[in-house]
Amino acid sequence: MVARSLARSLSLPQQAQAPRPARRPGPEVIQAVQRSCRAVTDRPVRLAEVFYDHLFEMAPTTRAMFAADMTGQMQKMTDALLAAIAQISAQDTAELEVVLHRMGREHYVKYHVEPEHYMYVAHALTRAVRDVADQDYSSYLSSCWIAVIQWVTEHMVAGTRAAMGTPVIHGPR
Repeated sequence: MVARSLARSLSLPQQAQAPRPARRPGPEVIQAVQRSCRAVTDRPVRLAEVFYDHLFEMAPTTRAMFAADMTGQMQKMTDALLAAIAQISAQDTAELEVVLHRMGREHYVKYHVEPEHYMYVAHALTRAVRDVADQDYSSYLSSCWIAVIQWVTEHMVAGTRAAMGTPVIHGPR
């Protein structure tokens, strides 16, 4: 709301504004992702291992942001992901959005995660789920995961931008 007010008061041209925020995925998309999480919850460490392999392959400089022993980090990442996916189906996601915003802010302050890092995170996570889900993965499921990941990362990036002091400006809805 503040961002929209700021955008109107600045009268920025349309091309200078950020894209519209991702809409919360619909119930059928969320259900598809939640169903696919069964393969992930059976092998949560495997998901994290594959995710970080993809992340470090796509963005090698991010490796320096992590400790040499990734055991604890892998568990935290998987727990946070599965908790967010479990909560996203709630009617009111305001609490989840606040948590994601705070996580984005904390990741920037503690670990220097920049907004552009989230692009790599989204791609690495989609690829990791594909690899872990194996034959259960389809183009439809890929699209569902992408929608959910975009929604989650958008809220984390908003927290990152807030920590950076950069306003988030959305185009008209």
